[in-house]
Amino acid sequence: MVLVWLQPAASRLAGRGLARELYKYQEQSQLLDAYLESIVVPLATLLRRQALQQQDQSLHRVLGTCRLLNVLVVVRGYKTVVRFFPHEAADLERVVDILCAVRAQQPRDAEGGIALWEAQTILLLWLSILILIPFDLATLDSSTAAPGGEADKILPYTPLVGRILNLCQEYLHHPGGVREMAAVVLGRLLTRPDMGSAMAEFLEWCPGAVGGVDPLRQPFLLPGIMQALCCAFKLGQRDRLLPFASRAWALAHSLAGFGGSGSKPTHGSGSGSDQNALARKLTVKLVTRIGLTFLKPRVAPWRYVRGGASLDVTLGPSARSGAALGAVLLGQLGQWTCQTEQLLDGGATGGGTAEGDDDDEEEEEIEIVEEVEEVVDVLLQSLRDKDTVVRWSAAKGVGRVTGCLPRELGDEVVEGVMQLFGPTELDSSWHGGCLALAELARRGLLLPNRLARLVPLIASALGYDVRRGPHSIGAHVRDAAAYVCWAFARAYDPQLLEGSVTLLASSLLTLACYDREVNCRRAAAAAFQEAVGRLGNFPHGIALLTVADYFSVGIAQQAYLRVGPQVAAIGPEYRTPLATHLVKVKARHWEKSLRELAARAAAALVPYHASYFAGPALDELLPACLNEQLEVRHGAVVMVAELLPALAAAAASASASETSTAASCSSPPCWPLVPERQAAVAGLVPAIDKARLYRGKGGEVMREAVGRLVERCAGVGLELSAQQHAKVLETLDENLRHPQQYIQTGAVAAVRAYARAYLAGDPRAAAAFRTRYQDAYLTRLHDPNVAVRRGYSLALGSLPAQLLRPVLEEAVDALVDGCVPEEDIDERDVESRVNCTRGLGLLVETMFAESGSGAVGPCREAAEVLQDRVLPCLCASLEDYTTDNRGDVGSWVREAAMGVLAAVVSLLARCYCNGDKGAGQSRDGGSGGGGGGGGDGTPDKDSELGRELTKIAGNAMGLLLRQSVERIGRVRECALRHVGLLLADVSLTPFIPAAVRVAAAVKSAAGAADAGGVAASLEALQRIVVQLLDEPSYTGPLLEGLVASIGGVDNSLAKVASAALLEALAAAPRHGGGDGDPAAVADGATGSGQSLPPSVQPSTFTAVAGHLLDIWSRHAKSPRLATPLLRTALLLVTKAADVAEVQLPRPPPPQAAAAAISEPPSAPPPSSSSSSSSSSPACCSRLVDHLVEVVRAETRGCADVARLVDAGTLLCHLVPYGGHCRTSALQGLMVLLCSRYPKVRRNTAEQLYLQLLALDSSSAVSTAGAATTTTTNGSDAESAAGLTAAASSGGPPSLEQVAEAACDLLLLTSWEGDLDAAKAARDELAALVGVTVPKMKAQAAAGRVAAVARDENASYQALLDDFARGY
Repeated sequence: MVLVWLQPAASRLAGRGLARELYKYQEQSQLLDAYLESIVVPLATLLRRQALQQQDQSLHRVLGTCRLLNVLVVVRGYKTVVRFFPHEAADLERVVDILCAVRAQQPRDAEGGIALWEAQTILLLWLSILILIPFDLATLDSSTAAPGGEADKILPYTPLVGRILNLCQEYLHHPGGVREMAAVVLGRLLTRPDMGSAMAEFLEWCPGAVGGVDPLRQPFLLPGIMQALCCAFKLGQRDRLLPFASRAWALAHSLAGFGGSGSKPTHGSGSGSDQNALARKLTVKLVTRIGLTFLKPRVAPWRYVRGGASLDVTLGPSARSGAALGAVLLGQLGQWTCQTEQLLDGGATGGGTAEGDDDDEEEEEIEIVEEVEEVVDVLLQSLRDKDTVVRWSAAKGVGRVTGCLPRELGDEVVEGVMQLFGPTELDSSWHGGCLALAELARRGLLLPNRLARLVPLIASALGYDVRRGPHSIGAHVRDAAAYVCWAFARAYDPQLLEGSVTLLASSLLTLACYDREVNCRRAAAAAFQEAVGRLGNFPHGIALLTVADYFSVGIAQQAYLRVGPQVAAIGPEYRTPLATHLVKVKARHWEKSLRELAARAAAALVPYHASYFAGPALDELLPACLNEQLEVRHGAVVMVAELLPALAAAAASASASETSTAASCSSPPCWPLVPERQAAVAGLVPAIDKARLYRGKGGEVMREAVGRLVERCAGVGLELSAQQHAKVLETLDENLRHPQQYIQTGAVAAVRAYARAYLAGDPRAAAAFRTRYQDAYLTRLHDPNVAVRRGYSLALGSLPAQLLRPVLEEAVDALVDGCVPEEDIDERDVESRVNCTRGLGLLVETMFAESGSGAVGPCREAAEVLQDRVLPCLCASLEDYTTDNRGDVGSWVREAAMGVLAAVVSLLARCYCNGDKGAGQSRDGGSGGGGGGGGDGTPDKDSELGRELTKIAGNAMGLLLRQSVERIGRVRECALRHVGLLLADVSLTPFIPAAVRVAAAVKSAAGAADAGGVAASLEALQRIVVQLLDEPSYTGPLLEGLVASIGGVDNSLAKVASAALLEALAAAPRHGGGDGDPAAVADGATGSGQSLPPSVQPSTFTAVAGHLLDIWSRHAKSPRLATPLLRTALLLVTKAADVAEVQLPRPPPPQAAAAAISEPPSAPPPSSSSSSSSSSPACCSRLVDHLVEVVRAETRGCADVARLVDAGTLLCHLVPYGGHCRTSALQGLMVLLCSRYPKVRRNTAEQLYLQLLALDSSSAVSTAGAATTTTTNGSDAESAAGLTAAASSGGPPSLEQVAEAACDLLLLTSWEGDLDAAKAARDELAALVGVTVPKMKAQAAAGRVAAVARDENASYQALLDDFARGY
């Protein structure tokens, strides 16, 4: 360890490591106690050894050691650590010297400054224990031994003491640990027996120091002085401090600015304590200790002491009968019956000891000085302080001082505390009063004769909640009131609280179940548990402890909806308080979500107290529905809405089982409501509309509440008049047009319930509704107002089958049209398309899922609608990738479409299975090959219907699997969930291609996703790709989703997707199943969607290559997929060379054929072979020949810098492949070398330079590439001969031969400089490598300018995306 401190850098490194380990123990630092001595003693010994050495050699070692010791002090506390410090008398002067040396040091940097402060803190801590040595300090001062020195002068203390005093007084000006340690040193020094004069001098120094200090430093000095005096009056002996008590009180009075007797503390601005909570807290602590100094220390003989507790008595009510319990109580209470009677009459003693008459005489002889009254007044006023720490210190001071007062003065103090609970007092007064009562009760100073007055006050404090603006205050008061109940349970005998048990128990349980703050709920649960254990007379106490414990009330929803009803079920005594609190308090709460939660909680209580909710509760709530205050009327409407179905369910339960104890619907019955209340509920909607409560502040909140009320009224079938029906429909129609989504959602739910309750079974009402509203439901789906489209699209799908059947085709067409984005971009609204998709799903479920009640049911007619209209719409919605400033908002549409797609495909399977005999026939009415099926109606897989269903299921599964590997984690999880739903349909599973493999992959991915988090979602993606990419039916969809993920903004997702693709290709076989029809192989490689027999299935490499080109052809120049496609192709070319060189069963690109035709006559005629075979289905070509052309097409007219950079990189990696690929790639690179963007030119030159360096003149890549390109059915010998002839004919040199010169040219040219110089270098490079520079057409140039103007923002966004990915 000594070697570690030789170097400051090593000391800092070791200090950080130790700090990291020790800080882990901060929450439970007592765990270090067993090892603390073995840690502190070596360090303290090392510090002592270093301090005794020369200053210049050991100073940095002292700093390092002090840093480690400071970590221990921070974690465990200085009082515990200082016990292990060395305390030899000879070290005192040396510690002072080293402290002065450290203080004189100047820090070099911030780290050095911190080290100096930590060192001074530890040295002062060491000094605080050395100052306690039991010797005269004059014997330890070396300056006193010098003849004619300072010892010859008459001083009240030695020079060493003066140095210590001056140092500590200076440190009192500084914040942090040095001030605290200096106060401890002063407290211990000034209370030494030989330091009386120093104490007087310090008291004289304090006012001058505070008055003479800079006002900016005064807030630091004042707490230091107060802390030093607190330490002195805590550690000193009373007889030595008593002469200074009056001066200290005057000093505290002047510094803190307390007013006169009976007035509130003023905290004068001169002292700076009015804004300094720490100074006020220390002042209260100092005042308390000064007051205790004035009073003689003793234990108050008049205090109440609880008698011995017995577990038999506590648990008696739950274990014995009444007679046995009485016997036990008589036996246990016989020994102190007389004492209890004295207490109830206001006596002085309880079950504990009593001092007798001598104590009374002694109390009469106690002399109370005048300052004590002022001290008590200051403490009582401090209970009103605005800061909790000050009130808490004052409460402890009140308890300590009262314990030293006579009984009469103690009663006056208690009376003063009780005055803090006045109705005009602030919340701080209530909180301080609760803390003081708890302290008095814990100390036995709150006599039992006051409990009758105190318990109602505590019950009021348990429900204290005062509205202040948009919120309320009072949580700290309720928490402190629960602490008072906890203290009462520990302090008093059970029979003293017998009359208050019900009030306290119900108040605590109400707070534990229904308070908003978790700390209050837990405090009440803890107090209830303590009361049950200590008192034993709380009704159903033990049973309730298992329900309303500390942990179960931690979650608000669980406390409201589970714990509260369980408490009501166990204890009938608590039902009315719980219900009354919800109705009269929580229904009026300021927080909207809590009012709604309280309404649900009231509904959960209905089975246990239905008579109250059906009677007094509704009488309280119904008038409040029209209250002027928003909170009151909203809470009332929501609670009425929630109570209606709960009351109906309770009545049904009671009628089904007359012996049920859960329902209290006896006399009068809780449902149906009495006519007066039923009429009042039915008239709420017209009354609210008449009162114009939808307007102004809170109108939106009331609309949502009314929508819920209508839904609940329809759910219970509440009878309405014609006028009320009209007003309800009018209100719902207005809510459907409202722009707020939550109001529309509530209105849609209300329309659904209302239509099924009042319109579906009434033909006249249904006809009237169709006449007035249904046409509007259809036409408003195309309304210019997007809010109207959103609301009515969902409402249309929510209508019952009886209303939809006459207009089924129109409804389906309207919803399908609503799913299509509008042609005008400004009119597009993604939320409207989401709602149309969901509405379409609701309509399908209503009309086609089940037969009867006007529904079509799963039949052939339903299959035609689903297959011809709904499925194409859903497939188109899954291609919605709309983006705006909120991001990929099209994902909302895709999520909704996936849910509907899974339901529609499953329903189609049911339609085919449940079809009639004609369902097995072909769609044109024919029969024969299209028929067939199982005996249960399931179509055969080889029949026409079976093949059609297989195609539909395969396409749907492919779309879902594509979404399961795309960019957004939420969408991936949704897709996997719906894939699982499709696989769970037993009627559909036989028609899903490779259903067993898909199920295994989804199960594996679900197992990975169950772990949660981003990493688990990415692991699920990887498992899906690896296990299913080689399945021909899903290669194309999975690859398209992977392309989006590989080129996305999320770098971690791109890495996982790239690794998954490469892993799947590495695990796949290199070749297909065998020799088959080339046309069939070509068909499979191009992604036609048809499943091929194993003998003709292409290899995974061929399939991936073909599907990649197909995806590129569909999304050429796509803003979403262009860059991802380039990056995916680059990944395959660089990481999977086998895929890059794969032979595709498709003709070569036209550019390659044209280049082959235009070759000089001296070359062999491979082009004729290529051109002649280009029309053959068996014609083959390389992937790289196609890639180079699509990449060059992406660069034409492109202004996206990131895309051009990726394209240039990919073209450079295609150069080594030779033949047409090399020539075309070089031509494209020549264009990029003259791009208008310097970054593109520089990146292209760098990548081309790297590729030219990698070329080898002996490489066969070029030769093989040329042979493959120019030969289709010819032999390799003919191709080699043709190449040899071309080389001997005096053609241009190969790229390998000019690579070195080209590299030199690339290095010597400044590609980020002038564009004309870059063009000249480009032309020279083109001539050198033997390629012609493509000529740009005028119209192409004009188109490029337009493209630049169109894609300017997209280019900047691409740069931002690349920056986010780390490029």
